[in-house]
Parts: sequence; structure tokens; C-alpha cells
Amino acid sequence: MGVAKPKKTTKRGTLAHNKRAHFDVEIEKSYEAGISLTGDEIKSIRAGRLQLNGSYVKFLGSRPVLIGLHLSLAADPARTRNLLLHADEIVAIQEAVQAEGKTAVPLDVYLKRGWAKVSIGLGKGRKQYNKRDLLKRRDIDRETERTLRGR
Repeated sequence: MGVAKPKKTTKRGTLAHNKRAHFDVEIEKSYEAGISLTGDEIKSIRAGRLQLNGSYVKFLGSRPVLIGLHLSLAADPARTRNLLLHADEIVAIQEAVQAEGKTAVPLDVYLKRGWAKVSIGLGKGRKQYNKRDLLKRRDIDRETERTLRGR
């Protein structure tokens, strides 16, 4: 079995980006967490063979876990993976999710000094009408940018 070629990283060094997260959730705060991985899983991440779409953060007891991260070269591609955070960060995220009704979603997966990290966004879910307003604002901004560039 051949080794997969690594994908090119983006400008920020991000290997995977959750495109729907910023659209579905209004992100108020973000945290950096490590991911507990096995050998074949880190190989899959370094090769850029991962998907964040549809993944989310959940608490099992007092442990934060990442559910729905798909690693295509791993033996068990969709298993639940533990997140590694400081104790005070775990308490803050857990209180915000349980008491305030906020949502914790993974935003990006990247490598930092050889370690796989995930950026977790904490915020409130958007309603459908808020999403429509967001799309209208983006279109208006795009049009004004286009007209200013044309001058």
C-alpha cells in the first residue's frame, strides 16, 4: 500500500476547515484543544485526509469528545476522539453548553509543532432568518466592493 501524498495546506496552515460552522453558529469565543489520536489517525491528518463537516463537540461525563471527525486512512474512521484541554477551559465550555445553551463546534484542524490541534468555537446557533440576513449582507458587501474596484 502506497503512502498518500500530503495535501497542500492553506495560508494559515489549516488542514481542514468546517465551512458550515461560521454560518450555522455565531462564534463568540474559541479554544485550542489537542486531539487524542492513534498512529494511523495522525498519519491520516498529516496526509490531509480528513473531513470536519457535520462534526461537533459533546461532553461524556466531564470529558469533552469530538464526534464526527472523519479520517479516511484510519482503521476506524469515525470513532469518538477525546479532546485535550486545561481543566479550567473544560469547566468553562461545559458550563456555557449546559447552562447558557451554547454550542461547541470544531472550526479548524491544524498541526502545531507536530501535534494535531483543533480550534473549538463556542457560540449560539443562528436561526434561519439570521442566516438569510447574513447572506444578504455578504451579497451587498460583495457588490459594493465590486463597484469600488471598478472605479
